[in-house]
Amino acid sequence: MYIKKVKKSNPGAKKVYEYLHLVENVRTANGPRQRLILNLGRLDIPQDHHKDLANCIEAILTGQNTLFSSDPLIEKHACKAAEKIREKHAKEQLIDNKAKSENDEHSVFKQVDVATLDATQIRSLGAEYVCHCQWNELQFNEILIQNGISKHLLPLIEALVVGRLVSPGSELHTWQWAMNRSAIFELTGNPLRPSLNSLYRAGDHLFQLKDSLEQALAVQEKNLFSLQERMCFFDLTNTYFEGQANGNPKAKRAKSKEKRSDCKLLTLALVVDEQGFPKYSNLYPGNQAECKTLKEIIESLIEIRPSLAKDRTVIIDAGIATKDNIAYLKENHFHYIVVNRGKDDYNASDTDKMQLIRQTDQYSIEVKRKQIDGEAFLLCRSTARRGKDKGIRTRQENLFIERLQYYLEGLSKKGRTKSYPKIIEMIGRLRQKYPRASKVYDVEVIPEDNPNKDVKAKDIVWKKKPQYDELSKFDGCYVLRTDRLDLSDKEIWETYVMLTQIESAFRSMKSSLGLRPNFHQVEHRADAHMFISVLAYHILHSIEYKLRQNGDHRLWATIRDVLSTHQRLSIEYDVKEQGQVCRHHLRLCSAAEPEHKQIYDRLELSEVPLPRKIHIAK
Repeated sequence: MYIKKVKKSNPGAKKVYEYLHLVENVRTANGPRQRLILNLGRLDIPQDHHKDLANCIEAILTGQNTLFSSDPLIEKHACKAAEKIREKHAKEQLIDNKAKSENDEHSVFKQVDVATLDATQIRSLGAEYVCHCQWNELQFNEILIQNGISKHLLPLIEALVVGRLVSPGSELHTWQWAMNRSAIFELTGNPLRPSLNSLYRAGDHLFQLKDSLEQALAVQEKNLFSLQERMCFFDLTNTYFEGQANGNPKAKRAKSKEKRSDCKLLTLALVVDEQGFPKYSNLYPGNQAECKTLKEIIESLIEIRPSLAKDRTVIIDAGIATKDNIAYLKENHFHYIVVNRGKDDYNASDTDKMQLIRQTDQYSIEVKRKQIDGEAFLLCRSTARRGKDKGIRTRQENLFIERLQYYLEGLSKKGRTKSYPKIIEMIGRLRQKYPRASKVYDVEVIPEDNPNKDVKAKDIVWKKKPQYDELSKFDGCYVLRTDRLDLSDKEIWETYVMLTQIESAFRSMKSSLGLRPNFHQVEHRADAHMFISVLAYHILHSIEYKLRQNGDHRLWATIRDVLSTHQRLSIEYDVKEQGQVCRHHLRLCSAAEPEHKQIYDRLELSEVPLPRKIHIAK
């Protein structure tokens, strides 16, 4: 075989394109002819190295190690070409795995040189297989085609989304994973023109269809899992950018939940139902105020899912539960369960009259209920949260007093601050830094009896407020507010704690789905990156939900690690047939181990993801 340069041009166009063809000479009835083996495309290899490339490809196919090139670039291109040739000419090997007995008529015995056995092209398969099956069950491809996406783009789009589940990272990372470490394209079929740029463009197409995709997926999940969709849980989180992101107007500096105040942020709002299935998402600037997003999110959700406009209960946390937002929910006939800001009319004596509604080995929940003007207010106290609140307050108190003591000692030491106005300012900042401690301590700065302008402080005095013990009784307490008077105390609390479903979604996206950091510097690419993680969460949650239905409560990260040892690989060996030695390339899956089989059984999947394929090079 050898390489031939071919020139082509489009009809009526002057531009000429050059391609490299790998060909071989064959004898035919009409004389010797050239047969095309593979179109290599446009390669950055000098013409004087074309022969080396052809020899290297032949060596890989026939197992002749002596013909391998010492040039890494040539060997890289040769490996890719050999893989395409094997895939193009491979045939399914129809062998029953049970037919392994010597006396079985279906058994196949050949004379193999065991010294030539090699295992090559090892690719991860197990996690990709589970995600691919769930992708098909959610009918992603059908939804995308209905929205005008070409079928040739489907493998790239699936690789983008599944890559977030199996090997989360940037789009560049996903491309390297899909091309070099994963069998994803063996499951999806090869894309028409695979390239990194085409992968980026696939992400752009996805984000342009955001509302249509979320609407279709929500309907498909409702039908597939018989979801009630009576509750809507709403919350926000943010992710940070690597780089300046100057080309993205939504990249803003604000308080980072990941403590990355050195980076600009982007905010994601998400709505999920009571089973944790996502219904709608939206992107906001990094400095977006939580309380100003509820109306827009609900109106956008109702626009794509009008059926969610009535008889729904919205559950939100204290950061979003403002008076205006609660008024909006009332006006639009939404029920609500929210965390109330403040303790309302509750006092310390109410904490002595609470009733137990939940008792476990880890924690207990006590409540005290009041009904005012058609609303129920539920004072809740958690022993687990009580210990946390007390720990935070005690730590703040210790730091607060330690700093006050430092300021006091400085009044009698050289070089330390003694100015009365400056001490007042420093204590004000201290109160701002430690608000919980500030609430329970009175602090007085005593100035010197000096009429001069530069008044100095002569003493700092602090003491606990009289209501300290009463305030400490509210450790671990919070108030739930709802118009669902038909619910019992226990039902109200249990419904609220379902808000952990959306917190679980954010944790999954941040830890398992590559939501952070965001490496893109322009707006539409950053938005697409975030939306891909949301789509990946649809698959992740569907898999976890199906496993939970079968008694398996492991998270996706654990399932992914377990399945990482189920792989796709090629076995190469020399076979002697009729006096001629041929190189056989057998592509197969590793045998599923007991842990793999257990997961596949619970998801109702076959333990053999792909059939065997064989290619013979003579």
